[in-house]
Amino acid sequence: MLAYLRTRGAELPPAALCERVRAAAAELESVVSAVSEAEARVRPIAGKWTIAEVVDHISQTQIRGAEELRHLLAGRRPPLPPVYEALRSGAGEWAPWDLLVADLRDANRAMIELLETVPDGLPSAGAPTVRTVVVALQKLEGGATKPQIFFAELAWKEYALLQRLHLLDHRTQVKKLRAAEGYLNR
Repeated sequence: MLAYLRTRGAELPPAALCERVRAAAAELESVVSAVSEAEARVRPIAGKWTIAEVVDHISQTQIRGAEELRHLLAGRRPPLPPVYEALRSGAGEWAPWDLLVADLRDANRAMIELLETVPDGLPSAGAPTVRTVVVALQKLEGGATKPQIFFAELAWKEYALLQRLHLLDHRTQVKKLRAAEGYLNR
């Protein structure tokens, strides 16, 4: 994963990177828009988040991620602590679904609007980095996955690409939750 982030980060100009994040946000928002309030609160898989909790998590991490990216783009290392992997506000348990969805869209827009301001030629190599928590899924025998959680130091382009992957991972998670046996019949 780190090799991918570094290689693609070096290759992509800011506008292309922004478009990739925009497309990932649109994909997630499209999947989420098909979910009803009742569906959002169901916990079809014991020990896993509900869709509402996933949406809250993405909103919280996107806002914090945009703040960290703002520091990197200004040539500063973001203050600690990092954005942790299970960050949630708790609103996924009680806030109205339409508010959670609006918060997701607003948080995604904040990230995209920031990326739209990045000038071509802004260096990533040699620039300040952010210590971030990375979650990579390791495939196990039988098709199951297991999260591997570790810290990485990422420059702004790598960090922006990680945000894209984060959106896509949670898009897949929402799809899997909706497809879980009996989910739509509850």
